[in-house]
Amino acid sequence: MLKHKAFFLLCICSILLSGCWDRVEVNDLAYVIATGFDKLEENKFKVSVQVPLPGAMGGEGSSGGGGGTSGGPFYVDSGIGRNVREGNDDLQQRMSRRLYFAHRRVLVLGEELARGGFNKTLDVVLEQPESRLSAYVLITHGDAINILNATPHFEKLPAEGLREMAKMGVGLTVKDLLVDIERPGKDSYLPVVETVTTQNAESDDKKEEIKVNGFGILRDDELKFFTTAQETLGLLWLINEAVGNNYTFKVGEKDELNVNIQESKINPSYNKNEQKPSFSLKIDVKAKMEQNEPNLNLNEADTYEFVKTEMEKQIKEEVLAILDHSHKEGSDIYGFGWYLFRHEHRQWEDWKDEWASLLEDLDVNVEVDAEIKRTINPGIKIGE
Repeated sequence: MLKHKAFFLLCICSILLSGCWDRVEVNDLAYVIATGFDKLEENKFKVSVQVPLPGAMGGEGSSGGGGGTSGGPFYVDSGIGRNVREGNDDLQQRMSRRLYFAHRRVLVLGEELARGGFNKTLDVVLEQPESRLSAYVLITHGDAINILNATPHFEKLPAEGLREMAKMGVGLTVKDLLVDIERPGKDSYLPVVETVTTQNAESDDKKEEIKVNGFGILRDDELKFFTTAQETLGLLWLINEAVGNNYTFKVGEKDELNVNIQESKINPSYNKNEQKPSFSLKIDVKAKMEQNEPNLNLNEADTYEFVKTEMEKQIKEEVLAILDHSHKEGSDIYGFGWYLFRHEHRQWEDWKDEWASLLEDLDVNVEVDAEIKRTINPGIKIGE
């Protein structure tokens, strides 16, 4: 019996102490940290990757390293194919290390690709065992490869800058986006990223900085339009992402007030009608005064009511702007159909097949109730 136990223990040890027969050395891998997807023409796609160069991470480098320039900390290259997989295969043929996607944190979609639908592109991400569903998805005007070649001052790797800005703002992950797309009666959006030149007057130290600016509004998996500044603010109110932001609104012809949004809550309600759907949105906002440029006395009831009304008026205009534009494009960006699906399912079943056409004439009443905290530190006035 003792011999059998010893033999069994020996077998277990031989299994546990065996080497890694399928190991891949670290220096045999190219760690992809960002990918860009562009459509060149029908059935022809460009897949771009950003890969850190470990040997260059410690040095200053001559120019930041975009596109594989000498001395830079990262390398950008692209492959062309009839689909994403073939684009990766084309790129792999020119690389001495195997592409490895487990550390990829950012996906950037080019405008042309997004307008034609990107669901098949995201399917590839889902199918790759290495890929992270927590990677952020961004969209850009023009080609995605231009974003990967940016050279921001604060980060050695543009992908890290993109990730931090998406995380700090309204970032959607692959998982978030796919969930939104699959919801009945709800369309999604993507943050827009672009490159801008450093605004440092006549200095020679200018680079292509990264800026997250606005949103791309989707219908299913297709880009319909990019938001204006007014529509961008309207979307932030609709998705409850205005909290923590500073907000400036006009009072009179030339003056503005700046407040910090402390709370924002939106309450939807459906007005029952068998013939035509209609909704009401009640937006409650609480804000704290940050800058009182015209030096208005908000302790006076009439002045406070005037300022409050002006703020409510501007918020309402912003919300209606994004709703009107998106509904004309057949995009239910707020998710009124999703509300019906959950709360009035019978009527949703009656309207779901023609929902996109019903949106353009959808009656939406928007009410805003704003409250401004008047106490601020006045500081020391000139002459005191």
